[in-house]
Amino acid sequence: MNNYILTKKLKTNELSTFYSFLFGLIIAFLIGSIILFLQSKNPLEVFSLMIKLSVGSLNSLSNSLNKAIPLILAGLGISIINSVKLWNIGAEGQISMGALALNLVYINVTIGNSNLFIFILLISGFLGGSFCILLPALAKTLFGVNEIITTLLTNYIVFGLTIYLVNGVWKDPNSLNFPAAAYVDKSVYLPIVTSKLSSGFLICILFTFIAYYLKEKSVFGYELRIAGGSELTALYAGIKSKQVAFIAMLIGGGFAGLAGAIELLSQTHRVSTGLSQGFGYTAIIVAAITGMRPIGIFLVGILFGALTIGGSVIQTIGVSSYLAEIIQASTLFGALIIQFFFNYEIKKVENV
Repeated sequence: MNNYILTKKLKTNELSTFYSFLFGLIIAFLIGSIILFLQSKNPLEVFSLMIKLSVGSLNSLSNSLNKAIPLILAGLGISIINSVKLWNIGAEGQISMGALALNLVYINVTIGNSNLFIFILLISGFLGGSFCILLPALAKTLFGVNEIITTLLTNYIVFGLTIYLVNGVWKDPNSLNFPAAAYVDKSVYLPIVTSKLSSGFLICILFTFIAYYLKEKSVFGYELRIAGGSELTALYAGIKSKQVAFIAMLIGGGFAGLAGAIELLSQTHRVSTGLSQGFGYTAIIVAAITGMRPIGIFLVGILFGALTIGGSVIQTIGVSSYLAEIIQASTLFGALIIQFFFNYEIKKVENV
């Protein structure tokens, strides 16, 4: 009698992640098409409009790239943490904390040189994100507390702190009772590269290569992979796995905090409860789809940024903006399902 077992393949196609993403995207657009048919809408017309209004002109392309910045940076941070087989579900809070830290420095520090001031504000955002994940990092490395729970719960702490500040000591008296802090001065706005494209996108490109080098080419990246693979192997190699994981979490949180700082200095220009528009959660999808690869995160982040912009403008023809979110989530599910078939196979086992 023969039995069949599910086993992990010893060797997989190097392009399996790309193929999985491609199939996932096709599945997502098929699901989106079905939803549009049910609404008596022509999918071809709707998707054509989304493309036109998200990348069809320099202005729309700039908007899509600006929207991609926090997705990419937060996704990169998640991928660095995942190198040690840990999950960061708190990027949403870290983005907001980066903006809070920036605003705290802005209202308490005065520097005449605007370029130097912008640099310091960006660093404060990075440190704010690192501070936000500090407690979950300590809880994980010292006591083994599940980081998924602690990073997720940290989001609510940051949201509560933001609400308290923008309704209290930081509330702008000129905001017409809207819960928001005062605008930062135009002297610290991030410069525009072209059209509406913020120079924050150049920072995003730089940090994509930093993340790639850190993960793939550096000694620390080697330590990340060993520590994430086996604690016993890390111990044998003389690598302090808990210390490596702690540093990785701080760096990953810092990337998300930098995303919040760039968002404030280039888009919102002030702290508010809506500064992070779900970027941290979408970044998890971006990172997961790409197999945590920095270059892939950069490219898919741009695609999702365009989807977000396209989804927001199709409301003009009576289509819900949530269609873009459905496509994003369906892409993840489709890609994960296809990836399963790339990674596993069914083998026949003969009973003796």
